[in-house]
Amino acid sequence: MSINLNQNTVMNAMDLSIAQSFNNTLPQYVLITGPGRSGTTWLGQIMNTYQNCIYKYEPFLPSKQTPYTVWKNNLYSDDLEKLRDDFWSLCCQCYYGVDAPPFPPKSFRKQKGEILHFFYGLGKRIDLLKYLYQWYGRPQLTKDTSVLIKDVNFPNQMLPRLYEVLQPYLIAMIRNPFANIASYLKGVELSLFAKERTQKVDKLEQLLASPEGKHLAQYRQQLRNMSVAQFEAVRWRFQVEPLVEYVRNHDQSLLVVYEDLCTDPHSKITAIFDFVGWQLDQAVHDFIDLSTSGETKVSESSKAYYSVYRDPTKSMSKWKTQLTEQQKIDIASIISDSPLKDLWSDLPL
Repeated sequence: MSINLNQNTVMNAMDLSIAQSFNNTLPQYVLITGPGRSGTTWLGQIMNTYQNCIYKYEPFLPSKQTPYTVWKNNLYSDDLEKLRDDFWSLCCQCYYGVDAPPFPPKSFRKQKGEILHFFYGLGKRIDLLKYLYQWYGRPQLTKDTSVLIKDVNFPNQMLPRLYEVLQPYLIAMIRNPFANIASYLKGVELSLFAKERTQKVDKLEQLLASPEGKHLAQYRQQLRNMSVAQFEAVRWRFQVEPLVEYVRNHDQSLLVVYEDLCTDPHSKITAIFDFVGWQLDQAVHDFIDLSTSGETKVSESSKAYYSVYRDPTKSMSKWKTQLTEQQKIDIASIISDSPLKDLWSDLPL
């Protein structure tokens, strides 16, 4: 199975030039998105090794309450030029939790990576010292610098407006639903995710009543009686199916299947770098080799489970032993009529 490169969405050099000519004052924006637990962090860190990109880590998450979330909330109320100028101004600043480690060498960064880490660590201990990090970490960007944004669960219905404003290259990363749900359930077991379900059910009921959820409306009245595995399968479909449909019908969009990246990371990353027009160097390959050699960077078990330093050929198939047979049956009952099920050949359907 390979990365899905739709002939209408993967552009050659001429297509890239045409797309960029829409507004030659815009820098290049690259957005990695997809549901949580789909490998977006790993992909983001691999791409962050490119020396001419600045990496913005999940800037739009509501829980962070950064100026980026305010910008997103104004996405429909302000005019294009103001939104573009405001977003570029944000990118030229340093915000704790968005401009986060690791700090690989960059063409535009004068600061020492060790000092950045030191100030970032101080901010973890003393909240007021976050401002010291934000002062020291401010980058010196030009419009020739690419802005790499990694943001999980970006609302699918907002993608057309985001495309209109920033004209980003969109990389949608998805993972097979059984593995995605198994990873989430492991996070609950490790107390990394909240167990609260009532609020999640209420929210999903509302979403399935909206135009974006009409393809899953048949499940709306069943949510409260579903098993956790079934409920998460409905959530997976709500998040992933519209995202894939958008990617397949819009320019500058690329679908990446997590399992494909695990199977052959070097060639898949080469294809992704070609897609965005970045020059791939040895640092990228070195980081891939480091990250796939095993869990060597994080020792705490709760964090190590989600470390990017692991053998991907093992992580991609853990779900087969993590899920119980009943959980597999429950997930299959929801996924069996998904239009995306054929992306994976080993699903127990």
